[in-house]
Amino acid sequence: MKHYLNAIKLAKSFVLTGVLSFGLLAGGHFTAAAGLDKGKVEPVKTVQTSSSQNGQAIGKASSAVSTKTEVPAQPTVEAESEIQHKQEGNIGKSQASVHASETAKMHAAPNSAIFSKAPSADSNGTEAVQGYLFGSDSASSANPEGEDFYLGKLGYGSTVQFDASTGSGIYFSSARAQNASYVYGYWFLSGMQKAPIGTSVSEWGVQQAKLALQTYEAMKSVYGSKVRPVIFIDVESALTGMNDYDYANNQTIYNAFVNYLNQYGQGVKPGTYSSPGNWDRTMGDFSPSTPGAYWVAHYPGDIPADLTTGNSDWLNFPGTNEKAEIWQYYGGYDDYNVAWKLP
Repeated sequence: MKHYLNAIKLAKSFVLTGVLSFGLLAGGHFTAAAGLDKGKVEPVKTVQTSSSQNGQAIGKASSAVSTKTEVPAQPTVEAESEIQHKQEGNIGKSQASVHASETAKMHAAPNSAIFSKAPSADSNGTEAVQGYLFGSDSASSANPEGEDFYLGKLGYGSTVQFDASTGSGIYFSSARAQNASYVYGYWFLSGMQKAPIGTSVSEWGVQQAKLALQTYEAMKSVYGSKVRPVIFIDVESALTGMNDYDYANNQTIYNAFVNYLNQYGQGVKPGTYSSPGNWDRTMGDFSPSTPGAYWVAHYPGDIPADLTTGNSDWLNFPGTNEKAEIWQYYGGYDDYNVAWKLP
């Protein structure tokens, strides 16, 4: 049942503000994962807060980044194109499996995070937690298991989609970010089809990393200390994402992004998000290089009853032997996630 899991979560000790985003696809009972941008047919409306303190923070943040933002009132052509890939993974929920069951504790290993006595940090800088943490990404509704963390989309290619003046974006929910104790940003990595004319492959990776880091700082100026020092690189096959089977270019773009953050991030490290199907289609047998910060999408069908690392559907990240720190276990119009460590 949900109560025992929630009872051992980390205490929320941060001032809450807000965000939103979406998810990707997965394998599970499907034969292949379908690629898509973390988008929704209907963009999320900005939720205004009544706190004068929040208003001051957002006002200060509005000048942090002067890049173009896109918050269309209607679905864009690219969103409509990418959402069709999502339909294969848009699974209906059954009322019987909305909440994690008591079997989670029975399936958990004795040394798993659910039995941890106190938070601790490992060599990769991830933070073990007292029990599992739950959250959502670019979905419009909260995870019924809890709103411990939120992952919002910052942008893609050369396009910024987070608006510091409102603290939200087309795939970034201020409501979700406000209610969460921890906030993350992700960047939808674009392939060479979105690169400016005359830009080399490695330069394109660097340009995206620079813009992502700049936008991350704008997000942090709004949401402060609850923002975790990670930018997830979203690797998906999509119109605004990576080109299918363009392995050499995709890998070079990814490496350039990772290397830039490692060199110039000043403590903000790269993470990687993908599903087995998307990774195979866009990166082949390439091994990612963001240890300790992996977020995997894998939909086993309906919402799993067991949301622990003991569940065989909680995968190692593709190309690694590392259990992903965050598992996106449900997709469609609601993207639900669970974490056993905080990258």
